[in-house]
Amino acid sequence: MCNGLSEKEFYNKYVKNSVPVVITDKAEWTKLEEFKPEYFKSNYNHITRTVDGKRYNLSEIIDACVASTEDNKAPYPNIYDIPEYFPEYLDIIPEMNYGKSNRLFSRLLLNIFSKRNNQQQLFFGGKGCAFPKLHVDYNWPHTQLTQIIGDKEFILYPPNQTDYLYPEEVLSNYSQVDITNPDYKKFPLFKNAEPLKVTVKAGETIFIPSGWWHTTYIHNFNLTYAVDHVNAFNWNMFMDKTYEAANRQYPKYTSFTWVIKVYKVVMGKVFNIKEFFFN
Repeated sequence: MCNGLSEKEFYNKYVKNSVPVVITDKAEWTKLEEFKPEYFKSNYNHITRTVDGKRYNLSEIIDACVASTEDNKAPYPNIYDIPEYFPEYLDIIPEMNYGKSNRLFSRLLLNIFSKRNNQQQLFFGGKGCAFPKLHVDYNWPHTQLTQIIGDKEFILYPPNQTDYLYPEEVLSNYSQVDITNPDYKKFPLFKNAEPLKVTVKAGETIFIPSGWWHTTYIHNFNLTYAVDHVNAFNWNMFMDKTYEAANRQYPKYTSFTWVIKVYKVVMGKVFNIKEFFFN
């Protein structure tokens, strides 16, 4: 955990070295009235969400998360896209740059490449809820998660332990292993995996570098803000994963998918020049 970091120190010490960190002094905005449960219930109860086949309004989701127990868990995950449901919050939540601007939100990046990762989201959860699978975020962005309410336990594994985690054949960003009850006969190498565990508290932000495996466990009523980030450090990985996904989806259109390779090189240089002069 750390505080008082400049953007340059953050980039050089943690981003460039692919080291997760919990930052304790960049989220004063989480204490604002707009992030209290009562405010959401009073102003956004028209928002609905279907979880496990059942439709809930936002008040029902919040009440279920408050009442959640280990034996009677709230529906989960409850993910809300901020630009769609809470657009005014875009002016409230400050951007945390990782040395340079976030390329996912740049007008220079075609929407076809950015749309899966340029979301800003709020997660509501309750005691006993957990993310379904150990995973790497789609297309290998950096991930920033700020706890607004409650504590959340993060379980992380570095990229060099990937072979121990048995990625799925098609969706290679998901692990086949149930880390809460691992089958060592089926996944013997998982015995070698060494997790990093940290509990992030309200007002704290965890930075998860590109390629790090992670999942979460919730200890109490919870509200989390999440945003992905792509910069010069993980641009090539992000575009390579985009290329791999396009190859799987359109195996007969190799000429189209190779355009992604060219785009990666050309736009990587364009972004580098822009950020050198303007960021």
